[in-house]
Amino acid sequence: MIYHKEEEIMEHFGIWSLLPSVVALTLAIVSKRVVPSLLAGILIGSMMVDARLNGIFHSILFSIVNLFGTIAGHPANSDEGIYGMGLVKEAGRAELVIIVFLLGAFIGVLNKSGGAYAFGEWLASKVKSKEGAQVSTALMGSSLFTSAYFSSLATGTVFRPIYDKMRVSRAKLAFFLDSTASPINVIVPISGWVAFMGALMVDNIKSVEDPIAGLVQTIPYNFYNIVILIMVFLFASGKIKDFGPMKKSELQAQKMQETYREELAAAGETQEPVEPTEKVKNGTASDMVLPLGISVLVLVILGLWSYTLPMFTSVPALPFGGNMMLIISFSIGIIIAFFKYTSKKLMSAKEFSNELFEGSKSVILGAVIIILAVTLGDVMRAAAPEGTGAAIYIGEVAGDVIPSAIIPVAVFIISAFVSFSMGTSFGTWAIMMPIAVSLMTATGGDPIVAAAAVLSGGAFGDHTSPISDTSLMSSIGAGSDHMEHINTQLPYALIAAGIAAILFLVAGFM
Repeated sequence: MIYHKEEEIMEHFGIWSLLPSVVALTLAIVSKRVVPSLLAGILIGSMMVDARLNGIFHSILFSIVNLFGTIAGHPANSDEGIYGMGLVKEAGRAELVIIVFLLGAFIGVLNKSGGAYAFGEWLASKVKSKEGAQVSTALMGSSLFTSAYFSSLATGTVFRPIYDKMRVSRAKLAFFLDSTASPINVIVPISGWVAFMGALMVDNIKSVEDPIAGLVQTIPYNFYNIVILIMVFLFASGKIKDFGPMKKSELQAQKMQETYREELAAAGETQEPVEPTEKVKNGTASDMVLPLGISVLVLVILGLWSYTLPMFTSVPALPFGGNMMLIISFSIGIIIAFFKYTSKKLMSAKEFSNELFEGSKSVILGAVIIILAVTLGDVMRAAAPEGTGAAIYIGEVAGDVIPSAIIPVAVFIISAFVSFSMGTSFGTWAIMMPIAVSLMTATGGDPIVAAAAVLSGGAFGDHTSPISDTSLMSSIGAGSDHMEHINTQLPYALIAAGIAAILFLVAGFM
């Protein structure tokens, strides 16, 4: 359906403009299921638009058609005043889906090569003390930013026997895994989550035309993720001593390990190292470092060429944006991995292609969430009758009422609550980003700070909620009781969140 600018200008549905987002948010918190919740929000929005144009009966009769028609979408056309919507809004949407599948494929072959485990074993061989083991865990967890799952499982598998040997609790290991896997993915603008975060930045902030450049701008304001990472290394190095439930778990681990060793000695046995939870190849450290390192290097070179060199030299910027840079870097990484693995007989060409396929299959759900999330944002932002005009409504009612100074801290707290309730950062970002940015823009504040507050709040729940998949993976990777992991980690995360809230308040007034 084509909408013309002259039909209705800057119109919205009043407070009902917020209904799609409210429905999606409420259902997500209650059901803990992101995809159905996003679908429901899009369905409500598409029915509202159709009801205004053709009546309520027509909107009900064509509700399913309109739902999937909205997801498929229509192109943007500035001459006609059309915002655009869904998958075909612009070429960047197709690039986004390609990035997600390429990343899944790349992670799949890296994981199966055994390179990450070999890298961890090499790192573990250098460990001589408890603090050394903990700092090494934090370093490895932070370095595997291609995937939070990959980071937790690979790092946990390597360090479990080392922690048992040094009488460090599995809960402590789970804390290090969880508090590096999620935060580092939010901070590093070339992480496994960059496609989704970048798409939200471009879609919601007018001044952001390139996803990587937009994410780089949020880094100084990503207070929660910065604070929790600093705390991880302070705890790991022993600069801050354990307290609360974590201290109790550490004391119990020491007593249990002493008893266990006595029992093994009496039986004439020795403690066996824990085997990897996944069947992987006998790769070496270079099997992970080389493909991943070259991929990152290519991305850095392309970024410097496009963003930095044109500022200081006459070198022209590259004729493509951040999405294409990611596609190129991931593709080169996959090509390097193919030649390396096949040349050393680690995988046959057929095995390699199978692992690429399996890896891409693993991210299908993530791709679906991304598509639905950007579509819901489209419905909320576009002026009626193309969308509900929620962004316009927020601007009208909040512009002169809510001071922009308190918005960052309020957005962070709300996003943290929502993500903890839902157990997901992606769902929280999808729902909160359009609202937070619209509110900040309407009150004259910096939308970059609001975006950073949403990213920080979403990350809080992603690694503290008992129903978060990332937290579950950290418990599995560490071999820890899941609720013990949640209970021991939460006090540390709440302290980091409190510090971040103060910093967001200060940033708002600045």
